[in-house]
Amino acid sequence: MKKLFIFFVMSIICLDVWSQGKLKTQCKFGFKLGSGAQTITGCAIKTKPRIAFMGGMWVQIKISKSWTMQAELTNIGKGTGLGLDQRKYGDYWLNLNYFEVPMLFQYNKQNVYFEFGPSLAALINSGEYSRGGALPLPYQTDLYPISNKDFSFNLGTGYVFNEKWRVGLRLTHSLLPVRKQLPEPSHPVYNRGIILAVSRQISLKASRTKHSEEIE
Repeated sequence: MKKLFIFFVMSIICLDVWSQGKLKTQCKFGFKLGSGAQTITGCAIKTKPRIAFMGGMWVQIKISKSWTMQAELTNIGKGTGLGLDQRKYGDYWLNLNYFEVPMLFQYNKQNVYFEFGPSLAALINSGEYSRGGALPLPYQTDLYPISNKDFSFNLGTGYVFNEKWRVGLRLTHSLLPVRKQLPEPSHPVYNRGIILAVSRQISLKASRTKHSEEIE
């Protein structure tokens, strides 16, 4: 977690320094909250998407008339929901929780934007269950541990309502396996999901102006 936080801070510093060399810096800051469907590939049994939540903060820097770069630090849930295969294992689900740092390039056209870029996540905790623990899991979890990192690619779009509010839809898929290949499936385990999020911009300039007026 410490390395992930350092990566986030250094990314913001690099973005800020680079943008100052290109044009007059225009930096925005805000928070976001969202929910979506998450699932995994390469599972030994049938599963259903997990409804998971995410929340965090973002910093956006303008690099040209149409392009911006955005770094985020979010807490996001991944994994899979309940699946049913009564012949073998019954209901099964996997809960994964991460701190994630996406680094996104955004193309802006009037009130619409498109974004893409990688993200690096650190696993906070995980839980693997089968009908309250009453039924056996489909494999020995100690032989197939969950990776403590997730490197993913993101692709999304969104709409800007005004200077403060925007909504975005994002698809994400792991580029590297989060668990080595299980006995039965023919491919490794990857995270994938779709998230709908609402963002709220915080005007730091307005806050500083108000504070100065109060002092005077």
